[in-house]
Amino acid sequence: MRKQRSTFFERLWLTLIICGQVIVAPAIAFSATYFIDLGGVFGNRPLLRMDLIPWILSGALGYGMISLILALTVGGWMPVAVAEKGGWMPVLGISRLMKNPAMIDRARMNLLASPSGKMMKIVNREINDGNRELMEVHGGLQLLAAPLQILLAITPLLMLRFVPSTWLIPNRLLELAMIGYLASLAIILRSFPRYAERYVGIASKVRRFLVNVTRINWMFPVLFLWLVGRAIVGFAFDIMQPDIHQWQQISLEKSIIEAFMPVEVEVPETSFLDLLVALAVLPLATFTTMAALGGGRDNLPDWLVNGESKWENIEDDDIEDAILEEDEENTSQNGNDEEGEPSIVKGRKGQMLAALAKAKDDSELTNEEND
Repeated sequence: MRKQRSTFFERLWLTLIICGQVIVAPAIAFSATYFIDLGGVFGNRPLLRMDLIPWILSGALGYGMISLILALTVGGWMPVAVAEKGGWMPVLGISRLMKNPAMIDRARMNLLASPSGKMMKIVNREINDGNRELMEVHGGLQLLAAPLQILLAITPLLMLRFVPSTWLIPNRLLELAMIGYLASLAIILRSFPRYAERYVGIASKVRRFLVNVTRINWMFPVLFLWLVGRAIVGFAFDIMQPDIHQWQQISLEKSIIEAFMPVEVEVPETSFLDLLVALAVLPLATFTTMAALGGGRDNLPDWLVNGESKWENIEDDDIEDAILEEDEENTSQNGNDEEGEPSIVKGRKGQMLAALAKAKDDSELTNEEND
């Protein structure tokens, strides 16, 4: 059994990164977009938009939590400990079949087939077989996710652009955009493991080079992608020029925030653009970080890491030999009956012999009829 190096401190840092991606990064991005009003430098407006602080804080927390939930649910996230107990239903108390063998097998298969489980295998293989650092692999995965995040940000707007106007329901543009977003997110997360498996090695080397040359930290890629995505989404929205009053998310967001905060909230009219950018950048960033956190464990079970290597190519001769050996064992265990005569051989060998005898009799009858 190979010896794995400890990744405890790297996984602890990744845990802090997830918290930063969910809470800190959106707050900084919102502040950079709205808190400083450049029009107040030469005009009569205030330079700092203090009235937007409640929306910046609540919006950052709300969008971050929504992105985290989407990354976990759509990505099929499941800890190994949960799979070993039979899945989420026994753990949450919905089912009483705790540690039931059938439930454990089903939970293991679900984890192996999920995007999260596939990404965990990729990360673990890169660390042990590729001899890479966990943070290097994590950076490579985030680099690979960058173009997909931009695509995910503009997909809802593209769908609104090309969907026939007769299909659009007034005041329901946001709902249609969210349907297109969820479908795109599911497709991207399902296809991301195959894409990452092919290019994660090259991306990890590129990311290590960028870190050594530019000394960028963990938050820079998220903020940079946020600003780029915000600019692209804003540009696409200006080209489309939809009716802004049909986007009812503004009033809904205002009412929700005011229900939890005893202050009057000022919500920017273009806040839905930040919603699209947040739901494009944060779920993929969180998904890759969770994959690195789970795949970097020192004690991943063998059924998850090396499950495919245990499958062997069995030829027909091997199958026949295995059948014969099994039937011989059954015959020797059955022994002779009370009259001293050998017992009738039961099992697959007997069925095969019976089938051969029947085929021989049928061929003899056919020959007699022809004669």
